[in-house]
Amino acid sequence: MRKHTLIPLCGLLFLTSCLKEGNEEQTIDLSAPSIRASAGQASVQPEFFFKTDANVLEIPLAFTIEDASGIREVKIESHSGFDGHTHGKSASARNPKFKLFNHNQVMGVESFEDDKQFTYSSSIYLDDRNPDLESDELILGGPYHFSIQATDVEGNGTTYRDNTTYHTTLYLNKPYAPQVDFTGTDISANRIGGRIFRNVAHEASSDLIFIWVYVQAPNTENPNQEGNILKERIWGKSNWPHQFRGNEGEGLPDTQELDMGQLLGSDTDFLESLANNKFVVWAEDTNGNISVNQFN
Repeated sequence: MRKHTLIPLCGLLFLTSCLKEGNEEQTIDLSAPSIRASAGQASVQPEFFFKTDANVLEIPLAFTIEDASGIREVKIESHSGFDGHTHGKSASARNPKFKLFNHNQVMGVESFEDDKQFTYSSSIYLDDRNPDLESDELILGGPYHFSIQATDVEGNGTTYRDNTTYHTTLYLNKPYAPQVDFTGTDISANRIGGRIFRNVAHEASSDLIFIWVYVQAPNTENPNQEGNILKERIWGKSNWPHQFRGNEGEGLPDTQELDMGQLLGSDTDFLESLANNKFVVWAEDTNGNISVNQFN
């Protein structure tokens, strides 16, 4: 009886040992890929709140993605942010000469020399080098949401919820869109200086149609994202219904040029709220172009 008792006991010990070794060797990867700045770069490109001007005709792309199990897919995407965060569902160009900027790029495992670490560098062109633009088309100026997403071979993907997806807003300010010249404030004297104007020197410019100015508090929990709007003022009627504000205000005093001092100089409540916050000017024209400019 002792012999028969010992054999099952040995078998049980052997089986337990095998399971233990198997558990020690098996590692379950539950982490999403990591997106970071490439060597020699201070940040992922495009950087947070990347802004173009008349001399910037491309959006830089530069980043590195790492994952212990292996990267399966990388997606780079950009779409209109004209209507807030409804992802461009109501967005369409008002003038057929102008086109909303969109970018969709997917790279699979066949694109990676090393699927554990993938470094990428390129550019998205905003002129005739962009194959999605016809020769006579212009990109609508305005804010565009941009993201880099990644999934690994285990199915773990980056998300917006925990900020593992890289996301920001790009401000494509074009020379034919409304222009803003801000000269500063003297809050104690109730003064603000600057102008919002149509660039009549550009043949593709059009009349001002809508102005939205607001005071934005810094986002202390996530400085790389927009903060809360504390005060806002609206004139005109917007081309783009927006989820975070009204779409129509008082009539515009002029459609060619507006003096900030005349618009806001007597608005003590608004000017006092500018202390230690951002001053943001959102200006639209009749063609649907938007310029967004932030000032500290």
